[in-house]
Amino acid sequence: MLSNPLLLVCLAISCGALLGSVSIKKVSLGVAGVLFSGIIWGYIEPGVKSPDALATFGLALFVYTIGLSSSDFLFDSFSGGGWRYLLIPPVAIGAALVVDLIVSPMLNIPASTAAGVFAGALTNTPSLATATTALGEKAAEATLGYALAYPLGVLIPILMLSVPFRNEKHDIGDKLSDIAIMLSHVHEPGEAIAGLLERYSLQVRFARCVRGNEQFAISGNSVVRNGDIVTAVGLSSDLRDAAEKLGAEYAGELLQGKNRLEVRRIFASSPDVCGKTLRKIGIFRTYEGIVTRVRRGDRDFIPNAETTIMPGDRLRVVAPRENLSAISEFIGDSYHEASEFNILTFGLGLAMGIALGTVNISLPMGIGTFVIGPVAGCLIVALALGALGRTGPLTWYLPYGASMSLRQLGLVVFLACAGINAGGLLHSAPLNISALILGAGITTVTCLVSIIMARMIAGKSWPFIGGILAGVQTQPAVLGFAVGRCGNERVEAGYAETFPLSMLVKIIFVQLFLLFIT
Repeated sequence: MLSNPLLLVCLAISCGALLGSVSIKKVSLGVAGVLFSGIIWGYIEPGVKSPDALATFGLALFVYTIGLSSSDFLFDSFSGGGWRYLLIPPVAIGAALVVDLIVSPMLNIPASTAAGVFAGALTNTPSLATATTALGEKAAEATLGYALAYPLGVLIPILMLSVPFRNEKHDIGDKLSDIAIMLSHVHEPGEAIAGLLERYSLQVRFARCVRGNEQFAISGNSVVRNGDIVTAVGLSSDLRDAAEKLGAEYAGELLQGKNRLEVRRIFASSPDVCGKTLRKIGIFRTYEGIVTRVRRGDRDFIPNAETTIMPGDRLRVVAPRENLSAISEFIGDSYHEASEFNILTFGLGLAMGIALGTVNISLPMGIGTFVIGPVAGCLIVALALGALGRTGPLTWYLPYGASMSLRQLGLVVFLACAGINAGGLLHSAPLNISALILGAGITTVTCLVSIIMARMIAGKSWPFIGGILAGVQTQPAVLGFAVGRCGNERVEAGYAETFPLSMLVKIIFVQLFLLFIT
């Protein structure tokens, strides 16, 4: 019965979930347990090999969903100086190349095996495929070196991150609150909200204004004056700052009897809304309403005019009560529709990524050619499509819930397949201590260089550094471990910063290693 590869994959996933839940002094493997479970099952049943296409599809699915959800943060970070993170992959992986070039001859490790150890220690299957293609008859030696070093490439980064992650709390987003402010520091005869935000450098969102016996929603172009009572949404510290700069916090009751405004949470599900910015949607222009908060997944944040609405977002709308029904219909407000995703754009995006991965790219100075592979191709396409958001009537975004489910499915399928294949190879691979030492050295040096550079650039944000390290290692298990400990946003942002370039650099450097060593 265990000779069925799909059955073995499912067993590896279920047992890996149990293994990953075991915690020792607040340190657990998390989703990486699936990889080690796969190694155990592969060792038990060495004759069973999981389908390569299944592993590739799982990893492509994982990075595609990551790319779609991380593109906005990536491009915002790049425009704000994030280009500096692009220095980390070539330096860290270059250090690994130097270690391989120096240490492998000292330990009498054949070049073919050392190339596989390089790929395994950096947990990069596309670079192994490049090496085996170049080695020809000696490809099996590279594969065995890869199998020996791969578990170290997963375990060492997780152990390095486990200590600083002990003090990290799972990021569920900052808590927002609201207050009422009596304005007294507005220039007469009045100022627009946008001008006040800029003049006082405020990080809040204004929702409504009470003036005499009337109450109305306010946008950036709305003019307010001294004596008005405005409500603001934001973090507690930002709200206190706004109250001090604009006047004083108002503790009395707001207008009740003639209150025309109501608040409603509305699911974004309409294709006409998703993928567009709040400015383009024009809720204030059409319905005199304003979106004061957006809840995406477990996180609430304050939107602005350029915030893109994603499928499944929950919008907190303040508007005249007679307009709320029309706003709900316009935005969609269907939980069922918000939970589904567009199969056409999903399949088309994956197809474009896989097709991009088959393109031959020529290296300079006649070194040769290489292909980036379907995984890197899917990530590059996803980042581009996520930045576009929409192409005419086509919406590229995935609903939050669907994105999380698909990425988890792709991740565990890949880890199970990779573990089973590596575990089966351990029967034919003698325990080469020299190869293990080389692999540990490559992984350790790469991780240390990545962490040191990331700390110099990013400061003390360990979740972000963990994502950067996972990206440099091109290792979903490390990413899964970091996400499980710290939450999604900051970790995945770091992963998206370094993963694409790391993938390409490893493919090139393994060819450079074989060129220099032979």
